[in-house]
Amino acid sequence: MPSKSPAQARFMAAAAHDKGFAKKAGIPQGVAREFNQADKGTGIRKQKDDRYGGAYVSGTPINKRS
Repeated sequence: MPSKSPAQARFMAAAAHDKGFAKKAGIPQGVAREFNQADKGTGIRKQKDDRYGGAYVSGTPINKRS
């Protein structure tokens, strides 16, 4: 099942890649990995996040204000 929002995609990616974070968040790491894999084909992980002045959810550029 793919993520519904860029925030959920970031959250699941963090849980998929960090066992401690997944445990603290109360999400099985396997579930987070499934979400992360489902997000691969959707492009949601590359959607622009305008809250930070042009930062991308994953990848570069981090900040395009200059």
